[in-house]
Amino acid sequence: MTRGARYLYAGLAWAFVAGLVVQVFFIGLGLFAGSENTELHVTLGWILHLVPILILVVAAVARAGRRQIMLAAAMAVTVFIVPILPALRADLPVVAALHPVGALLAFLLAIMVALGATELIRGSHEDLSAAKPA
Repeated sequence: MTRGARYLYAGLAWAFVAGLVVQVFFIGLGLFAGSENTELHVTLGWILHLVPILILVVAAVARAGRRQIMLAAAMAVTVFIVPILPALRADLPVVAALHPVGALLAFLLAIMVALGATELIRGSHEDLSAAKPA
């Protein structure tokens, strides 16, 4: 079960990184191909908003270790806050302007989580290889 959870953890983590890249593409469409495309960015953003919670749960099931679980938790908190920031535009525009900064932080954390998940799988393979008699 742990091995399967580790593969799921890595798959979800890398899918989330890919989702963030698509998210940046969608805001690019909104900026350069017409503001009507901004809705794609908003919709995907709210979907991505929930994925890190699932990644955090799977990291725990995968026995990813304290560091990985803390990174996944930091990513979940960051991604939870980022889509809320634009709603502050009218009252706190300087705080709302942190939206892209938070997105960059989320992307960095997502890559760190995904790389750690990949290393966890590699470590599992090495552990299995070392356990086999020669």
